[in-house]
Amino acid sequence: MSRLLSALLLACLLSTAAFAADPVLLSDPLRAVLQESKDKNRGVSLHVNGSTIGMVVTSWDEQYVIGRSQTTSRIVIRLDRVDGVSAMF
Repeated sequence: MSRLLSALLLACLLSTAAFAADPVLLSDPLRAVLQESKDKNRGVSLHVNGSTIGMVVTSWDEQYVIGRSQTTSRIVIRLDRVDGVSAMF
């Protein structure tokens, strides 16, 4: 039982340390979801000007989020145009 508890504690500490290393992710939940999509290679829905765009995030920076979908190989969206993001990880 103590090995399982130690492993869980280590996993929690490592995940907390990853977020603590980048203070932007702690202060901005939108960027945190984009980073999680990139890390886990899972899809998100970006809500942009009344439209919903489904994609997997491949990269993002301060101005753009870049992704792909099943039908489109490259999607580029300006972050200042994003109204919201939803994900189901």
